[in-house]
Amino acid sequence: MARRYQILFGDIHNHNAHGYGVGSMERSIDVARTHLDFFAFTGHSSWHDLKPMEGGRERHWLKGFERLKETWPEVQRLIAASNRDGEFSAFLGFEWHSSTFGDQCVVFPDDNQPLHYADHVDELRRFCAARNALMIPHHVAYPRGMRGANWDIFTEECTPVVEIYSEHGNSEDDRGPFAMYTHSMGGRETANTARAALERGLKFGFVASSDNHAGFPGAYGEGLMAALCTDFSRAGIMEAIRSRRTYALTGDRIELDFQVNGAPMGAAIATGAEVEAAWSVAGRDELDVLDIVQDGRIVHRDHAREAIGPEEALTGPVQVRLEWGWGPWGALALERICDWKFGLSVSGGRLRRIFPCLQSGPFDENRRHRFHRSGEDRVEVTSYTSRKQAYRENPNQSLILELDATPALELQLEFELPNRATSKVGFDDIFRGSINRQVGPFPQESWQWHRVVPLAASSLAGTCRLQVPRHPSYLYARVRQRNGHMAWGSPVFLNYR
Repeated sequence: MARRYQILFGDIHNHNAHGYGVGSMERSIDVARTHLDFFAFTGHSSWHDLKPMEGGRERHWLKGFERLKETWPEVQRLIAASNRDGEFSAFLGFEWHSSTFGDQCVVFPDDNQPLHYADHVDELRRFCAARNALMIPHHVAYPRGMRGANWDIFTEECTPVVEIYSEHGNSEDDRGPFAMYTHSMGGRETANTARAALERGLKFGFVASSDNHAGFPGAYGEGLMAALCTDFSRAGIMEAIRSRRTYALTGDRIELDFQVNGAPMGAAIATGAEVEAAWSVAGRDELDVLDIVQDGRIVHRDHAREAIGPEEALTGPVQVRLEWGWGPWGALALERICDWKFGLSVSGGRLRRIFPCLQSGPFDENRRHRFHRSGEDRVEVTSYTSRKQAYRENPNQSLILELDATPALELQLEFELPNRATSKVGFDDIFRGSINRQVGPFPQESWQWHRVVPLAASSLAGTCRLQVPRHPSYLYARVRQRNGHMAWGSPVFLNYR
């Protein structure tokens, strides 16, 4: 399928100390610019139906709300100053808590917008409509009345998309992976899932964002969104979101194109009794399965190839993941932050693209991850890892290399930190199996080359014909890689009013 759109990756729901998280606004912007195309800061603003808690614990939230109110002029200034069309887009926003109506993230298309305090969702929606702002529900599968979605009050006005994945977990369904256990609001309730809302006839696209509270937008594994844009600008990104040309990701930057009768994901189209669904997927790991979901049921399934020899693998681009971290676990009482600095050189091949996969922990105001490319054969990396504050106990950082390779491919690492060392591997070495090395005696940190991922194992393209029922129907693509990372394309809506 021809690529009609540019895929941009971002996070439009995250927090820092301008609210009840941690980290400066400057750090959030710097982190976002390091590895995202766009982001929206959504500071904690209010909770109109907050009840008193044991020991006065509600003060934690109230102090955060007051902090955002006091510093809002500075937040406005910094977001406005960080936007660069064609390079990086930054949006201003805030999060409105509600036990009754479900939490909403407000994202403005323009700078210098006010905070707004509302006691009812209708009042918030009127404000958003007047400001042309988005109003996006999140962690929707929590129980109703406990900040989960209240689908009775849903309208498409201001809400073209719904956040179905974040660091809380997966709200698509109540039986899928990534259950909600990170926070204290309970598990997934069937009636509050995105699938249940679609079955009610509601119409919305899918996004994911991190909801990270440590000033780290785009934290790997905590949620990411993609927007299919005609223009790399705030206006172009907003147009894509309003058109529902978006998809949700757990972390790996899977590239997904899904169309029905030539219409892109998120479209609403009129059809006859049959449609043609078409897909093209480029994963960052071996693909496990692509499902086409129609009205809550899997109606088609596609798999990538697995058994691929080295000669065939070299006929197209390959991908290799370098991962570093591990280190002593908490039971040893040796938790620490480990600094990394190394160069990565490529010979016998060409470096096409790199995909950083950056975990959020541990919180550190001053440390940064940096990736500096030197032409088509070298990357300089500065990073840090720790088991402290690791999201879902994964302390590692990683970098995916997309390469044009030859049988003579060699990858060389030259470490300055955590120790001075040099290592070289060839294509045959990492095609046969992964290679893991420790930087020192047990229980020090480790690094690993993962096995080569050939193009035929990480990509899929195909079509299928599907019957259309007489009632309104929806179709969407769901992708899962073998490493567990997923993507959910926004539905295409058939014969909706």
